[in-house]
Amino acid sequence: MSADTVEVLRVDPDLAAGIDAAHLTEARRTCIATRAELPRGPWSPTTASPATADGFGLLVLAGFLVRRVGRGDRFGAELLGPGDLLRPWQTIGAVASAPFEPTWTVVAPAELAVLDKVFVARAAAYPSVAVAMVDRAMSRSRHLALTMAAVQQPRVDRRLHALLWQLADRWGRIGPEGATLAVPLTHELLGELVAARRPSVTTALAGLAAAGQVEREGRRWLLRGGPPEEIVELLGADLPAD
Repeated sequence: MSADTVEVLRVDPDLAAGIDAAHLTEARRTCIATRAELPRGPWSPTTASPATADGFGLLVLAGFLVRRVGRGDRFGAELLGPGDLLRPWQTIGAVASAPFEPTWTVVAPAELAVLDKVFVARAAAYPSVAVAMVDRAMSRSRHLALTMAAVQQPRVDRRLHALLWQLADRWGRIGPEGATLAVPLTHELLGELVAARRPSVTTALAGLAAAGQVEREGRRWLLRGGPPEEIVELLGADLPAD
């Protein structure tokens, strides 16, 4: 395997959950993909080649990206990270009643696996991989729905607390002091994610810190205690079927 390819099932083992142990080693060797690296900063995805467009898309292996959709200074933001499946060339912006174009920013250097038509052919012998890809796409929509539900909280501090625990559920680690989240979240980005102005976010975070619920150490966030009632209710709710 060359340096510009990656064994997708080894880097993201959850995708191989449906493959029995007897075939796992061979599946890892077979399901290789081209690797792409993105530096921090604005990212302008190019139009996909036919081979790429006919594949699953781009799988985030490492790093974080932000997708923004809106007009002027009013827009919604979505944080994407390891495990998320993207198809950035697929957009309805040009034909929408109010045309728009999404913008992308890499907030932490990212590594992507290009799951193109060649990868689909390689993975065809393992149908559970395709099922796992569908699960990833649906999980992304569910997490976005949870974020939208958290934003409905009237108080900014509750929105932030719920959002941080939701992100910790995806990319955090549980330890003796609470959940640790190593995601580059600026006050400005948090404001975009919870539909609040940056000064309001700063004030709300100060209140959460004073209450001993959220502590920031450089790029790491420590969430003490358990998740707030809002996120427990959201995660435990029966969301509408997709």
